Amino acid sequence: MQRSLYALGLLFLSACHSTVESPKENVSATTVNNMAEAPVDTGMMMLDAPPEELQLIPDTVHILGDFDGDFRQDTGYGVFYAKRGREGNGEEVESNMEYQYIVRFSAADIRAMPVITGRHIRLVNEGDLNGDGKDEISVFEQSMRACTYTVSTWSYSDGRWLRISDYWYIPTACEYISDEDLEKRIVLEDGTVYYYETDVNDSDFPLVRKELRLLRS
Repeated sequence: MQRSLYALGLLFLSACHSTVESPKENVSATTVNNMAEAPVDTGMMMLDAPPEELQLIPDTVHILGDFDGDFRQDTGYGVFYAKRGREGNGEEVESNMEYQYIVRFSAADIRAMPVITGRHIRLVNEGDLNGDGKDEISVFEQSMRACTYTVSTWSYSDGRWLRISDYWYIPTACEYISDEDLEKRIVLEDGTVYYYETDVNDSDFPLVRKELRLLRS
C-alpha cells in the first residue's frame, strides 16, 4: 500500500507545484518553526495580490537567518494569503483548488519570494551553500493532489530571490516528516552540496545521497 502511494505521488508530480518566479520582498533563516498541517481556516485573505503590510496576514511558518549578508538576523514569514479555483464534491466535480503562499521578510529591504502554490509550505535555513556569505532557504511545497513535497533552494542576490537548484521531490506516503528530518535532506560536505532522495524502486525506500548542482545566475 505504501509503495503504491509513493508511485501515485510521483505520477502526479507535474501537478504538484507551481512557483511563480517573480520576486517581491524578504525574511531570515536559522531556526525553523513550521506547521505541517493543511492550512484550514487560518484567516486567509482572498486577494488578487499579497497585501503590503505584514500585520494584515497571519504567518503560517517562519524562519530565521542572515539572508542578505548584512550580519543581522532576519525573520521570514510564510503566509497563506489566497485560494484559487473550486473544491470538488468527490463525485461529479473534480477539485482544481490551489492554495497560494508568499514568504515575506522582517527587513524592509529584503523583497518577498515568488508566489508558491501548494497545500502547505515548509522552510529550512540551509546556511551558506554557495559561498556568497548569505544563508540560503529551501522551500518544501506539499502538492495539492499527491503525497509529495517539491523542493527548491533559493538565494537572495542583487535585490531579488533566485532559485539556485533544480526542483526535486520527496514522496511522503501522506505521512508527517519532522523538521529535523527535512533539515538533513540537504547537506554541505567538503565544499559539495548533496541532497538525499528517496529510492522508490527499493521496497525499503532508503535515502540515496546525490550531488545537488547549484545553478548560477
